[in-house]
Amino acid sequence: MSSTENNVASSDGRIARGERTRSSIADALYELLVEGAENPSGRDIAERANVSLRSVFQHFDDIEAVYGELATRQHERVAPFLEPISPEIQLNERIEIFIENRDSMFALAAPLRRSMGTYRGVKTSQTIRRALTYLHRAQREQIAHSFAPELNGNEQLLLQLEVCLSFETWNQFTSQHGLSRAATRGHLHNLVMTMLASS
Repeated sequence: MSSTENNVASSDGRIARGERTRSSIADALYELLVEGAENPSGRDIAERANVSLRSVFQHFDDIEAVYGELATRQHERVAPFLEPISPEIQLNERIEIFIENRDSMFALAAPLRRSMGTYRGVKTSQTIRRALTYLHRAQREQIAHSFAPELNGNEQLLLQLEVCLSFETWNQFTSQHGLSRAATRGHLHNLVMTMLASS
């Protein structure tokens, strides 16, 4: 192998190691959030990722940037659940599919979303605000497309559906009232069906 090829291989190896370290740091933050940690520090994340604190801040400017990386990865994971449901499907079945997707998406995103409610910088964090704005817009568009025939341009009904099918409502059922996800899906299905059947 020539010296040029050696240099390229060495560079590729460093890049790969850097990506693995960056990924392990984001994974560590997610694991801490799943376990219920509030506002994990850089030291907490470093210990969980088995890297030095210096390494955390070599790969990320600050803790907000780690949240940003995690939010980006979450978007990629939840994207399949944000596909609109064909309006040609019967309403009852369409609602069932839609709510199953929302339930799966919210269960996946819950640790990060719940943490965002306690993260001290959430109100000033541009990264988190952009992530939530994007998600809100995507969820609204999914509702508007999936239930277009029933909505028929009714913005007030669209707003009501947004609230009914939001993470906050799902979290109210599952976390604050302790209902199972199956029971939560049943409640949401009944609510949406009532709202749309009378439209």
